[in-house]
Amino acid sequence: MDGVWTLVRFGHLIGVATWIGGMVFLGAVAVPVARAAGGAEAGRQLIATVARRFAPVAGAAWILILGTGMGLIHHRGLSLGDLPDTDYGQRILTKLVILLSIGVLAVVHGLWQGPRVRRAQDAGDLATARRLRIVGGVIDALMLVGSLAALWLAASLIP
Repeated sequence: MDGVWTLVRFGHLIGVATWIGGMVFLGAVAVPVARAAGGAEAGRQLIATVARRFAPVAGAAWILILGTGMGLIHHRGLSLGDLPDTDYGQRILTKLVILLSIGVLAVVHGLWQGPRVRRAQDAGDLATARRLRIVGGVIDALMLVGSLAALWLAASLIP
């Protein structure tokens, strides 16, 4: 039975690595390369294409993190109602709140902010497109900081 839980923990770590690694790749590699590729519009198109391709991978990673995390909570003999009662549980609960918040931000980014940027650009409203790109950058930063905070919390759980 221990092998099953090792597999669950492994899946959890794969999900986290995919989620955070994808964000770091997009910000540290894809965006600078796209900007250097020539032309602001071509760079934005490339970033949008890469981000749309990564979205289902990120969504699957997020679901994997949530599902395996809930399984690991259960494996430790805890329920969600038990989490506020101990320091360990409070850290897990904080991680869960962060994960759910990041999920909401990702949906807002993908289904609201991104499409609005494209519509503003298509309409020639460059000022609105620029403001919405700034909003997207803030959302990206919040998701990365939240993800790293959750990772820090996870590291703090290991004695």
